[in-house]
Amino acid sequence: MKRLKFGYHMKLTFSDAVRDHRFSLKCIPHFTDMQRIKDVSISVYPDHITSEDTDSHGNITLFGYTNEYHNFFGFEVNGLAVTGLSDSEKAGELHKVGMYRYQTGITRPGEGIINFYRDIDMTGFSNESKAQIIMEKLSASFKYEQGVTGMSTTAEQAFEGGAGVCQDYAHIMLALCRMEKIPCRYVAGMMMGEGSSHAWVEIWDKNRWLPFDPTNNKIVGDEYIKISCGRDAGDCLVNQGIFIGNVTQTQEINVIVEEVFNESY
Repeated sequence: MKRLKFGYHMKLTFSDAVRDHRFSLKCIPHFTDMQRIKDVSISVYPDHITSEDTDSHGNITLFGYTNEYHNFFGFEVNGLAVTGLSDSEKAGELHKVGMYRYQTGITRPGEGIINFYRDIDMTGFSNESKAQIIMEKLSASFKYEQGVTGMSTTAEQAFEGGAGVCQDYAHIMLALCRMEKIPCRYVAGMMMGEGSSHAWVEIWDKNRWLPFDPTNNKIVGDEYIKISCGRDAGDCLVNQGIFIGNVTQTQEINVIVEEVFNESY
């Protein structure tokens, strides 16, 4: 078990002023069987949060609107996570597990992933063991490299390129697990030592969700903080919005996660 102090900062800078900006944010970690969250503070600029809700995947979602002209937009969320309370997450609403069995537009396999899958022997193994095999095979065949994929890159496109980032590892593993009829979901979060957000996978086995990090080829432990989950990265977008303005934008993300030992936190 760890006590992790976290800070997540995101800033969008626009090339000119925009207005009538409607946005939704999924940036706040929530309670699970594996973690407890406390002392959360959030600031949004321009500060116009209008409501808070929970989406169909259980993710905390903030909604807001501002009609003021502004050249930048962002948020900062800080808090404390007590992690490692369990090695898995219970079912929650069982009827929702089925939605994670099916491929999405991003995870749908093509020839490359299909051929890779055919070479993996998983006969007679549990879902947990199958996921372990898939993760290890993927780790040996795919390389971490920034700048070669983007937010819209599909699992097949990344796999064919042979390299990508944590989002790509997660999407490829989701594709392979779903080919094996294993319900699985994408997870967005943070981990110690990261300078930005991270992504991993949870698979369904014996009425529980088990977390795997294919990027680092390891089981998710108490150095991780879960923020959101969904069918793929599209369900876990930290920021979505529309505004009026013919502009270009740049995004800056900075994540700090550190273990603390002071009981006052």
